[in-house]
Amino acid sequence: MSLIKILPQNLVNQIAAGEVVERPSSVVKELVENSLDAGADIITVEVKDGGTSFIKIADNGRGMSREDLELAIKPHATSKIFNESDLWKISTMGFRGEALPSIASVSKMSIKSKRAGEVGGSRIDCVGGEVVSVEDVGMSDGTRVEVYELFFNTPARQKYLKRENTEFGHISSLINTIALAHPNIAFKLIHNEKTVSDFPKSSDLLSRIADVFGKNTAEAMIPIFYGGSEIKIEGFIAKPFLSRSTSQHQYIFVNGRPVQHYLLANRIKDAYHSMLMEHKKPIFILNMRIDPSLIDVNVHPRKTEIRFEDQETIIRAVYGCVKTSLEKANLIHGASDSFAKFPTKPQAESSRAETDFNRTSPSCGKQSSSLPYPDRRPSESAQYAIDFSRQLLKARDQKNIRDLDEKAITRAISQVSNSYIVAENEDGLILIDQHAAHERVRYEELMDQFEKQEKSVQPLLVPQQLELTTEEMSLFEEKKEIFEALGFEIEAFGGNTFVVHAVPGFLSTQEIDDVIKGVLDDIQNGKNPTTMQGRIEEIINYMACRSAIKFGQKLELPEMQSLILQLEKLKRPSTCPHGRPTTISLTLGDLDKMFRR
Repeated sequence: MSLIKILPQNLVNQIAAGEVVERPSSVVKELVENSLDAGADIITVEVKDGGTSFIKIADNGRGMSREDLELAIKPHATSKIFNESDLWKISTMGFRGEALPSIASVSKMSIKSKRAGEVGGSRIDCVGGEVVSVEDVGMSDGTRVEVYELFFNTPARQKYLKRENTEFGHISSLINTIALAHPNIAFKLIHNEKTVSDFPKSSDLLSRIADVFGKNTAEAMIPIFYGGSEIKIEGFIAKPFLSRSTSQHQYIFVNGRPVQHYLLANRIKDAYHSMLMEHKKPIFILNMRIDPSLIDVNVHPRKTEIRFEDQETIIRAVYGCVKTSLEKANLIHGASDSFAKFPTKPQAESSRAETDFNRTSPSCGKQSSSLPYPDRRPSESAQYAIDFSRQLLKARDQKNIRDLDEKAITRAISQVSNSYIVAENEDGLILIDQHAAHERVRYEELMDQFEKQEKSVQPLLVPQQLELTTEEMSLFEEKKEIFEALGFEIEAFGGNTFVVHAVPGFLSTQEIDDVIKGVLDDIQNGKNPTTMQGRIEEIINYMACRSAIKFGQKLELPEMQSLILQLEKLKRPSTCPHGRPTTISLTLGDLDKMFRR
């Protein structure tokens, strides 16, 4: 008796379903993609109990004849490829011919379809992959697919489904993603007979972003564009303050197909260099149009991955257009930006994100944690407002404000709590975090100096001794070349003692012992980059932070104006190297709204 047997077709279909149908959202994805391929421009998705008990996809696409309907549920039956060469120029969402038979094999499924111009449509019913009836029906043009009791005949897989809200969350996220990929198509999502999303047809992607995520979020997006001969890129990137701790809102579409591509996502993050807070990731919606013969979408059964024939060229193009758009955009944090947020799951995540935003980086935290800050208890808030108003009026009356640089776009007015600079420009009010702003100035000075290899060395009149612990000595020896490249001249004196002969020019007025030990302490407590470039930037980051104006340091008006002028000359003045905002703007329109004018 032979040990090897041919598997029955229903079991083959169930095995195939294991790759294609993981959960209810997988069913929705496959069926919606079929609707897109059928040319539908109105698609309605209705589910119950998170899609576990009922899923219905209705569209106004081309529809199928009775003959096509019977063939459609057979394995590897497709209208999208006919020969081997078609595999290398796929332009449709689906093409494997696995979706319908796989879904049918693990559910009770009914399909109704009608082609335009025909008197009536046809209906086919299946249970566990077996056809139980085929009949004629009256209906409008298009296709309706209904799926009941998913995994009813495979209880082992059914038990791995999550709670109703979790499963529906996957479906909702999927519809949002597909809606962003196809703004010219109307989508409606209904759960337990309640309309959750209703996206009308839109003429442009930004309108669809507003529909999905809200108007304020859409206003915080920056357009990107690249027009090459073989590849076209368009879409939107979010301003740095909208960054998230996960890649949940990073969308890459290739010819309308949502895909995952970690190299592209990482390169986009690189374009935000020094503008994001630690562990944060940028938000983007990237739409690429490319000749289908230059990509391979037949990599994964769920078609979520893709291969490019010339990956390096595409990655360079994406990086270049993102970097250019960021450099040209106005990234100053505005009052309305506080309301621009991507939806999160629970409210708790939203508050956690807000906490993360307000938390300083390790090095910044050490600068300011022990500094006094005004106690703003309710009982003292009125007095604080009065004092602030008097200070503001006094600054306006000072004659030296008229002596400031006439060319300044932004003019300093006053300082609050010895930490924030109040300034104005023709658009309204500007609030500046003096430490974050000066840290950005220092960072760009140091990076420019390091890249050009132009040391700014200040010899010390009296060499200064520096005593380090064993751990600090080890760290210093490891980073010694970088310290020297920045302008330090330090030599061993014996034991754990070193002698500092010269320092970078901007540190000549600083406590050298505190700065060097502080930087070594920051390195010890921070992450350890693996590349030389990463280690260089790590040192420069910490050096910029340690040498910048302190949070709580009193500044005279000319000093404030000087800092503003330096900031205005930078390419990326809107954030410190750790990603915290340097400035927040309140336009005259914002002020009018606040005062209800």
